[in-house]
Amino acid sequence: MPRETPMLHAVAVGSVDDGKSTLIGRLLYETGNLTADEIAHVEEASRKRGRKGIDLALLTDGLRAEREQGITIDVAYRSFDAQGRRILLGDAPGHEQYTRNMVTAAAGADVAILLVDAKNGITSQTRRHLAICAMLGVKDVIACVNKIDLVDYDKGRFDEISDEVVAAAASVKGPRVTPIPLSALEGANLIERSERTPWYSGPTVLDALHDIDPPIAEDAFRMQVQWVTRYDEGGADVRALAGRISSGTVRVGDEVVALPSGATSTIARIDVLGEDRDSASAPLSVALHLSTDVDVSRGDVIAPATDQPVVATRVKATIAWLDENPLTTPARLEVRQSSRLVPAIVETLHERLQLDTMEHEPADALEVNDLGIATILLAQPLVVEPYAQNREMGAMVLVDPSTNRTVAAVMVTEVLPD
Repeated sequence: MPRETPMLHAVAVGSVDDGKSTLIGRLLYETGNLTADEIAHVEEASRKRGRKGIDLALLTDGLRAEREQGITIDVAYRSFDAQGRRILLGDAPGHEQYTRNMVTAAAGADVAILLVDAKNGITSQTRRHLAICAMLGVKDVIACVNKIDLVDYDKGRFDEISDEVVAAAASVKGPRVTPIPLSALEGANLIERSERTPWYSGPTVLDALHDIDPPIAEDAFRMQVQWVTRYDEGGADVRALAGRISSGTVRVGDEVVALPSGATSTIARIDVLGEDRDSASAPLSVALHLSTDVDVSRGDVIAPATDQPVVATRVKATIAWLDENPLTTPARLEVRQSSRLVPAIVETLHERLQLDTMEHEPADALEVNDLGIATILLAQPLVVEPYAQNREMGAMVLVDPSTNRTVAAVMVTEVLPD
C-alpha cells in the first residue's frame, strides 16, 4: 500500500513589520481559500483603520491587542489546499518579546517562510529565527526578500540579502535556503512569477511550498502510546495501544518491546481508522493489538525488540529559555515528554548562542529568549533519541513545578552515560 502523503506544516517567521501576516492573507486570497464573509470582514476592518484598499494582514491578526498595535502576538494557523497539496500555515510573532510564541509555532514545522524587509535587511531577530529553526530541525527555509517593490525590484539588493541569509543559516548549521524576491502586498512572485523581476528564474512561493516533501523518519519503528483503549468485541475484552507512528514501519507478527518497562510481545493486529492492515508506516495514527496482555501505560514507547532506543537518565540538549526569570544551575524543574512528566535537574549550563555573532560563548545564566546548551539529569528513565534523528523522541519541555509554567523548549542533542 502506498504511503499516505502527510500535510505540509509551514510557519511564517521574521522580524516585526516584515510582512508575514500580509503574505499569509494574500496567499489564502490568491488561492481562493477565503470565504465571501471573511473577505467582507477584512474589507470592513480595513476601512475602519483608514486603509485605501483591503489589508489582508488583518485576516490572521485576530487578537484585539494585535489589531490595535499592528503586530502579531499569538500564533494564527490556517490550512488550505494549493496545487493538490494540503498546507498548514502558521503566522509566528516577529517581536522579540514573543519569541516563545515563535518557538511554539516553529516546533514540528517542515518548512519556514522567512521574510526579510528589502529596505532594512536582516536583523538580530532574523538571525534568532534562523537559529531557532536550525535548533528545531526545520530542514528548509524559503527566504522571501519582501517589499522588493520598495527598492524598485533591484536585483543587487536581492542578491546582497540572499547571501547574508545563506551565510547566517550556514553559521548555525541550519536549513537549506531558497531565496525568492517578493512583494506580498502586490503578490509579486507569490503565486505567479512577476514581470517586474525578469532577472529571477526561480520558483514562486507557492511552487516552493508545493515541491517540499515533509521529512519522514525512515529509521526503526517508534510509537509513543497516547492512549490504552479497551472495548468489547463479540463478548471479548479487546485492548489496543493507540498512538502516532513517529518513525519506521510496523508489521503484523513483529516482536516489539514496551519501554521503559522492557515487556515484550508481538503485533497481532494493526487498526487504522477501523481498517485492519498488515503494516503501517510513519506518520499514521494506529491502534496496535498485542498477542499478549503485557503491562503498557500511556507514555510508553513501542519499538522493535531487536532495535531498541536508549532509556536514559542524563542528556545533553539545546534549550530555548522562555521564562522571564533567568535559568541558573543547578535548577530543579520537571521534564515533560509527550504524556510523561518527571522531575529533573538542569545540572550544567555549557554555553549560550550569541545571536549578534552567531557564536557560542560561555554563560552562567540564560535570560528570556536565549538559546543555550545544557546537561539535564532525569529522576526517572525516559526513552530518548537525538532530536535530529527523531523529533518526537528528542523533544521535551521544562516545567516549573512551583507555578506549572512551561519555561523552556528542549531538543536533545546527545544521550549521555548514566
